Amino acid sequence: MLRKIAFICALAPLYACDGGPVSGSSGAQSSRVASQTASSSNGPVASQSSSVAAINSSHSSVPVSSASQQSSVAQTFTLQENAVGFCFTDGDSAESSNPGFTGGGYVNTDNFLGAQVVWAVNVSESRTFTLEIRFANGGETNRDGELVINAGAGGAHNIAFVSTNSWDNWQTLTVDVDLVAGNNLLALAALTSDGLANIDAITFTGGEVSGGDCTVVQTSSSSTASSQSSGDYPILSQDGNPAQNRYQSSRYEWSQNQAEIILSHQYDNGGWPKNQDYASEGSGGSGRGTIDNGATVTEMVYLAQVYHDTGRVQYRDAVRKAMQFIFEAQYDSGAWPQFYPLRGGYSDHATFNDNAMASVLTVLHNAHQQNAPFNGDIFSDSDRQQMKQAVDKGVDYILKAQWQQNGILTVWCAQHGAYDYQPKAGRAYELESLSGSESVEILGFLMTQPQTPEITAAVKAGIAWFKSPATYLADYTYDKGVEEKIVPKAGSRMWYRFYDLSSNAGFFSDRDGGKYYDLMEISEERRNGYSWGGNYGEKIISYANKVGY
Repeated sequence: MLRKIAFICALAPLYACDGGPVSGSSGAQSSRVASQTASSSNGPVASQSSSVAAINSSHSSVPVSSASQQSSVAQTFTLQENAVGFCFTDGDSAESSNPGFTGGGYVNTDNFLGAQVVWAVNVSESRTFTLEIRFANGGETNRDGELVINAGAGGAHNIAFVSTNSWDNWQTLTVDVDLVAGNNLLALAALTSDGLANIDAITFTGGEVSGGDCTVVQTSSSSTASSQSSGDYPILSQDGNPAQNRYQSSRYEWSQNQAEIILSHQYDNGGWPKNQDYASEGSGGSGRGTIDNGATVTEMVYLAQVYHDTGRVQYRDAVRKAMQFIFEAQYDSGAWPQFYPLRGGYSDHATFNDNAMASVLTVLHNAHQQNAPFNGDIFSDSDRQQMKQAVDKGVDYILKAQWQQNGILTVWCAQHGAYDYQPKAGRAYELESLSGSESVEILGFLMTQPQTPEITAAVKAGIAWFKSPATYLADYTYDKGVEEKIVPKAGSRMWYRFYDLSSNAGFFSDRDGGKYYDLMEISEERRNGYSWGGNYGEKIISYANKVGY
């Protein structure tokens, strides 16, 4: 989809310095913007003050104060655009066409939902700091944003950038933020399709502050997010992680006026059918829920967002019910089948096909970390403990299923045996094979986790496989709009959907179960009715490069 959708991941309290989601939002610390009467639950509302936006927390009493309320001897630090500690923006990092700014210019984000600015600061001690944001909004409506501190470990604050009536009318708002000793990452992402207000500078008051390291994600040992960590294993920035991007886009998959229709299609066991267009009411009832083609997990994340925005408990209850479906469907080995209850045949295998298991595990990870939209009262501590156990079992399964060639780890198949971990065939044209498509988001999910030695080894091997010239066609692209599909394109790389388990040779197949190495040899129906290649590896390679793999 367009760039707007690619960056919709910026909406969650998940961001590290590069502007992408990380992990871990503490529900006890997250804040939501409200009016001073807290009368609205439908989104951030600015106060009528021209200089301070009111911010109230539904989970904690994080005060908002003006800079004048700070002690006159408090230390202050102002971070300008493109200085040390300015990490990333979607847009112009030093525009100067509107007067009245300080420093060398101001940040003007692009106009899309999720456009973001990310900063890093280093502080000498853990404490609460007052953060002042100087901004201008010449639009007619608010350009609200979500400010995430340390991947959510320090809270997630919805900020109301009210209209200042002119792009050269600069105003300030302040919010108290919890920072921990050492490096801290702050990510501000647009909650409207107009992007953010123009940001001139941010100023910290309350202690010793300096520009930070844009490559380090800081967590606090006392925060909820630290429960994700195992020992001192690193947690990666999530900017560009394809698994997290899919998760974030699920929050807004449908318009909110379709929520009741979507709810009506939920089965009694908590799952949903696949490929519903949700144009009309469903009958629910008994049925086999599925995780195929994004079903159930997409509906669950979407309805959690609707509950987050509306407070209507029927959506919360549906999400809880869906989570129980996910728990019940998981095999003891840590894998998930395509359908539950089981229906027999290939669908009972551990299903990575169409990113099924990777999506489930990514949602579980975010729900456990209380990342939006799961940062409210949807789940209990005991629920989250069960999520953590399910994630750990899923990681264990993935590590055991990773295919080896002559003792060297590679990637994964679309289906594996639920308990023997071996490659399995799906439909007649889905032979046992390594997957150039599904392996991308499996790696992406693994990269949401603390990078233990075992996970690191698996990720490095998978990335090396994608980077190997033996797995991609250089200077070719996959074009669905032409008959031959695989066509020359200078500078492009194409990965196959299916690879031979031993030779890494890309191949195609047909309803006869045959294996073909020339796409034009399979039937027209299969040639045009299935995706046989794409630029799959680019997403994971780009992300891996950003985080140092």
